Amino acid sequence: MKELFSFLIISGLLTFSFGADHGMYMLTNKNIKGDYSKICDQVKDVIKSKGFRILADRDITTPDRVKKDQKNLCGYKGKLFVFTNDDYVKMLTGYGNKYIAASMLRVGVHETNEGVQIIIADPETINRIIFNDLKDDQYNKIVKSTIPYKNKIIDALHSLKLGTNVNEAREPKRSTDDLRDASKDMIMMVGDMTFFEDEDQFPEIYSQKNDVSVEGLEKLKQKLYANIKSFTPNQEDKDYRWSKDLKEDLKWKVVGEVYSPDKKAILFGLTRNQTEGVSFYIVGDETKENSCPGLDHLTAYPIEVLLMIKGDKIVVHTPREMLRMDMYFWDAGMAAFTNHMSMPGILDESIYRALFGKDKD
Repeated sequence: MKELFSFLIISGLLTFSFGADHGMYMLTNKNIKGDYSKICDQVKDVIKSKGFRILADRDITTPDRVKKDQKNLCGYKGKLFVFTNDDYVKMLTGYGNKYIAASMLRVGVHETNEGVQIIIADPETINRIIFNDLKDDQYNKIVKSTIPYKNKIIDALHSLKLGTNVNEAREPKRSTDDLRDASKDMIMMVGDMTFFEDEDQFPEIYSQKNDVSVEGLEKLKQKLYANIKSFTPNQEDKDYRWSKDLKEDLKWKVVGEVYSPDKKAILFGLTRNQTEGVSFYIVGDETKENSCPGLDHLTAYPIEVLLMIKGDKIVVHTPREMLRMDMYFWDAGMAAFTNHMSMPGILDESIYRALFGKDKD
């Protein structure tokens, strides 16, 4: 009886420990056989049918694009769907307009040797990071409020009956306590893994005190969009990594936008071919069966850019790339990050240059 009691205690602890692990990514449909394009269409249609609004439909850039040796290519494809829901945005911004930073939901479809896989960026895990500056009662409430939306997405994807339905949390994973405490995972990461407790992680990179209004916010957004469209990379950006079409692959692109209900905050996403391809190349160990394993991280994009009215000024925030790498890619391992230590700084500079048409002062 004593042995049975001990077994039950250990089993309970193991179950609790496993249940407390939160992945940045969740695999929902495994090893689907069939036409990739048709599967993508089905995923898009079912998301829309459940009341979500598609913000972006993007063919993600695979590591093939940044491999100078064009002999060992995987040939796989990846698709990113970015979407949201008005009720979800209202729920998030009920805690403050800054939390619109969490409003872009993401589903990814990608090919492997075993078939097509469907993954999501887990909104519960993301919100545990973004909202961890709140007091415990509010924090627990927002996490609880997020789960029905997460389940709605998973149920929609499972309803397609494609491949094997699973709820498989993928790396990188964190414990409940680590997320609540904003614990960093990368040794070289400066500060905690939080958007709003540490002002250096989701920094205010611009502010203006003129034309502080909804109209002024819209004008600033259009100005930033124009700068992005006319972006030219600096030499460090150009020299960082070979890419199949460097001129095209270094262009930043706007991927979706979301407005707060009162129109006093705007979130839009940024991404580009080379950054996607390189990040997916870095993460994961290549094998003969799968030379593009990093595609299971495709829902790491887009990168958030937040514009909002804050008191007597308009501000622009975007996360430090080291923070995003810690969130989405720390499972690549220390060797990978050591070999690419300059990448976060180059991206921070490139994004600033894209938004404002100049280098940082």
